[in-house]
Amino acid sequence: MLTAAVGAVLPPAILALTGVAAAASEAGQLPRIALFALLALVVSALAQWLFALRSSLGGLVGGIVALAAQMAIVSIPGRATAAPFAWARTLIPSGAVLIVAALLLGGSWGMRLARRAGRADARLSVRLSAHDKTPGVTPAAPPSRRRDHAFSLPFTIVTTGLALTLISTGYARLVSPDEPLGGAVLGPTLALILLVVGAAFAGRSTLGARATGILLVLASVPSLLAHIWPQLPGHALAQRLLPNDPTGAGLLLTGIVLVSVGWGAHLARREGRIRELAELRSREETTPPHGVPYSRA
Repeated sequence: MLTAAVGAVLPPAILALTGVAAAASEAGQLPRIALFALLALVVSALAQWLFALRSSLGGLVGGIVALAAQMAIVSIPGRATAAPFAWARTLIPSGAVLIVAALLLGGSWGMRLARRAGRADARLSVRLSAHDKTPGVTPAAPPSRRRDHAFSLPFTIVTTGLALTLISTGYARLVSPDEPLGGAVLGPTLALILLVVGAAFAGRSTLGARATGILLVLASVPSLLAHIWPQLPGHALAQRLLPNDPTGAGLLLTGIVLVSVGWGAHLARREGRIRELAELRSREETTPPHGVPYSRA
C-alpha cells in the first residue's frame, strides 16, 4: 500500500516541482531554478529507491495516474489552457505529463526485470561456487553483460530522441483547444511506446537510462538559464528542436526521471540478488548433508 500511495502522488509532485522551476526560469531566478530542480530529482530518486526496496507496483501506479491525467487533459474543454496553474499551462505543451507516464510505466517494467535478473544472478553465483568446490569440476565463467551495456546507451538515446522529436512536432496540437484530436494522436502514442521501451531496457542495463538522463539534464541548462545568460551556447538550437519547451523544463524532467529510473533498476537488481542469496543460504543452513531438513519446531 505504501508503494502504491507514493506512486500515486509522485507524478503530480515532480510535475509541480519542475513547473515551479520553469516559472523561476522565466523570472530569471537562478536560486529557485536550482532549488526546485534539485527537489524534483530528490523526490524522484527517493521514490525509485522505495520501489526498488519494496515493489515496482509504485512505478506502475504512478504511470497509470500520469496517463489518466493526460487523458483528462485532452478530454476537457480548453485542454492545456484550462489548467488551474500558470506553470501547468506552460509545462503541459512540452509533453511533460505524457513523458512522466511513459517513463514511470517503462521504469516499473524495467525494475521488475532487474529484480528477476538479480535473483538469477544469485542462483548462478551459488551454482558456480558449488562447482568451484567440487574436485575435478572446472566452473564456467559467469555470463558477461558487456553486450547489454554496449547496446543500452545507443538504444536509449535513439528511443528517447525519437520520442522527443515526435512530441515536439505533434504533442502541442493534441493539447491545443482549437485542434481536432484525430490527426494529433498518432505521434504522441508512438512517443509513449518508445519511451516505455527505452526505460524498460534499464532492466537489462542501467547505463543507457542514467547516461541519457544526465545528457538531457545538461541539454536543458541553456534554456533554463536563457533569461539569466541569453548568450549561453545551445539555447537557439534547443528552441529550434523543442519550440514548445521554451524553458527546457520538459527536457529537464525527462532527464531527471530517466536518471532516477536507471538508479532504481540498479538498486532493484542488487536487492533481488541480496534477498535471493539470503534465502538460498537459509535453506542450506536448515538442510543437513543427507538432504533431510531439520525441523524448526
